[in-house]
Amino acid sequence: MIYLDINKLQPHKDNPRKISFGQIEKLCESIKNNPEYFEARPIICNTDYIIYAGNSRYKAAKKLGLEKVPVHVMDLPEEKMREIMIRDNVNNGTWNEAVLADDWNIDSLVNFGLEFGSFSSNKNEETSESEITESKTKKKNKTRKIITCPYCNKDIEI
Repeated sequence: MIYLDINKLQPHKDNPRKISFGQIEKLCESIKNNPEYFEARPIICNTDYIIYAGNSRYKAAKKLGLEKVPVHVMDLPEEKMREIMIRDNVNNGTWNEAVLADDWNIDSLVNFGLEFGSFSSNKNEETSESEITESKTKKKNKTRKIITCPYCNKDIEI
């Protein structure tokens, strides 16, 4: 692990995890009050400094004005980095269903530990494989762009 200038890092453009304003605020408090935890769970990026795990930690660190952040730079195949991206949040977070449907193989997601019900922000809802496939087909025909609000750091799909 190294400490790296935060401005060298780039969030992953297809990060499937969503984070609310309230969750960012809690993460900011956690990083501020427990910096050793941030070291224990640093940002993971590739050799081009594109973040594969820790996009939310990156957003919180930016919001806090941190200049250097704990980072693991890993030289792994793209497929393995994408797996890390999912596994980093398999037990928490809300998923951007459009990104999952467009960019991920359902069998891979299941192998990484996701359950179909975890794709929804409501854990009690079940999503069938056919519904995800239908969603994937519909969303392939749409152009979408996700931007981050410079004021609240919330991702907005446009």
